[in-house]
Amino acid sequence: MKPKLSILLPAMKGYESVRTALAAWEMQTCRDRLEILVLCPGTEAPLEAREAALASKQVIVLVGTADLHEARAIGIQAASGDYIMLAEDHCLPDGDWAQAILNRIDEGWDAVGPALRPGNRSSCWTEASFLLGYSEWMAPIAGGPVKVLCGWNGTIRTQALRQFGPDLADQLLLGAFLIRRLGAQGNRFYLEDRARMRHFDPPGWAFEIFLLTLVGLGFGAKRTQRWSFMGRLFYPLAAPAIAFLHWKRGFRNYRRTGTACGLRPTALVASMALAVAWGAGEVAGAWLGVSFVAPHLWRTEVKPVSADVVARSNEEEGLATADAMVVDG
Repeated sequence: MKPKLSILLPAMKGYESVRTALAAWEMQTCRDRLEILVLCPGTEAPLEAREAALASKQVIVLVGTADLHEARAIGIQAASGDYIMLAEDHCLPDGDWAQAILNRIDEGWDAVGPALRPGNRSSCWTEASFLLGYSEWMAPIAGGPVKVLCGWNGTIRTQALRQFGPDLADQLLLGAFLIRRLGAQGNRFYLEDRARMRHFDPPGWAFEIFLLTLVGLGFGAKRTQRWSFMGRLFYPLAAPAIAFLHWKRGFRNYRRTGTACGLRPTALVASMALAVAWGAGEVAGAWLGVSFVAPHLWRTEVKPVSADVVARSNEEEGLATADAMVVDG
């Protein structure tokens, strides 16, 4: 039976690196309506990957030496579902994620996004990174029609992606700009608050500053891709405003639901430094250009999560649930 939804899961460090993510996808309550495409580097899948894929009805898509955005384009062409979910190796769905998403795409929405929460809470820096990157869709949040969705981990109508043709890989360089383009074309978006996911980041202030600087590189390069030389030359003048606006977005959403999501106030302080790194990255990206920046952006997304980290997250969330029950009682 043709699947309704194709999950595109990049395994740019090899099939074994996404075992934990695959376990979460295999536990979906309506697995029979899903197709899981694992995007693997190289030209021949290892034996263990082929055997595991056959046993679980996954599809191994070999992408050779393609960069991540190019690999996703290859996966989109290989997908057989009517909708495609642009997954990350470090963003794991709850068990009923697929059912909630399928209910919405059966209604005809062009794209459906999830409600997100941080998976690891051991560091204010990981919480700060989540706050800057995903706070607009941070749970708890009310579902409904929206103008913008998170760039990655969203579910998009397959034809809406394939219509880009040879320009598809370039559109997939940054998910935020892809969503903007789709919105400008009149596609309708829905935020499904019952489709919940956990987003994981490796801890450490140095890594998070490096990560947000890279994110900034991508945004700066894409934002100014068609600007004149003089426009890019004077882009540094906007750096303070850029940093402030990124932090302001995180602050606004922290006030909305940060405490309910379990974020600590120290995440707001750490997010100031990360916002500055993002702004500085945008300036550098504007100067360096897309062709220079593109080969490095995969580092912002390829962060496979281990089973031990997920187990600790499960324990932390169990404790948080128990504390909430005590308060309610």
